[in-house]
Amino acid sequence: MNILDKIVLNKKRELDKVKPNLWKFKKVFSKKNANVIWEIKLASPSFDYSDKIDLKQVFDFYWNSKKIRAVSVLVDKKYFFWDIERGYEFKRIYNKPIFFKEFVVDRRQVDWASYFWYDALLLLKRVLDVESLTDLIEYSVSKNIFPVVEVDNEDDLWEVLDIDLVFAVAVNCRNLWNMRIDRNRHFDIYEKYKCELENRITFAFSGIDDLEQVKEYKWKYNGVLIGTSFMKRFLGSKNL
Repeated sequence: MNILDKIVLNKKRELDKVKPNLWKFKKVFSKKNANVIWEIKLASPSFDYSDKIDLKQVFDFYWNSKKIRAVSVLVDKKYFFWDIERGYEFKRIYNKPIFFKEFVVDRRQVDWASYFWYDALLLLKRVLDVESLTDLIEYSVSKNIFPVVEVDNEDDLWEVLDIDLVFAVAVNCRNLWNMRIDRNRHFDIYEKYKCELENRITFAFSGIDDLEQVKEYKWKYNGVLIGTSFMKRFLGSKNL
């Protein structure tokens, strides 16, 4: 085998390793064990940590933690300071599930997630009608990407539960209009819609500050997302 053959063979193996994998993400969250998704957030409209955090140290911590099963990144450069291309670098080095948390309104964004090898993506019901949501779910699955539909109110939840294609639902306890958090809503909605959610993969978003609180979600939710509170432990770590 000459050097060119070796390069091509290595490239094929690399591509197979990091391509989007719906089933890999689904397997991690197949049981209601409240497995943790860590949201890496360098900035938001209310804060900016981008010049204070060493991303390599963040990723190394994630890689070595057995409790954290996937990572989420809020893919928006203007408000959240995340370059979409980092999905490729993360998958190439760490080869663990990565969640594309975006304000998806168009198939082109699904194409971007596929191109940069994200395994799952967020579809926010607040910004999508039923027809658009259904189309984006179908398109995501066709790209081998795991679609998670997020709701923050019961009206949207009712609409989502009427869509047979929805197999993963995230309940956000933050009201997306006024940004108030009420973690009791995670448990109230679970109890009220237990039968409807039983055969769906469910996630709890927002309001969870540490791994101790995660225990409250076991047997209710398949996964929980922890974001800003995790990131704060890395403040001031840049260039250490």
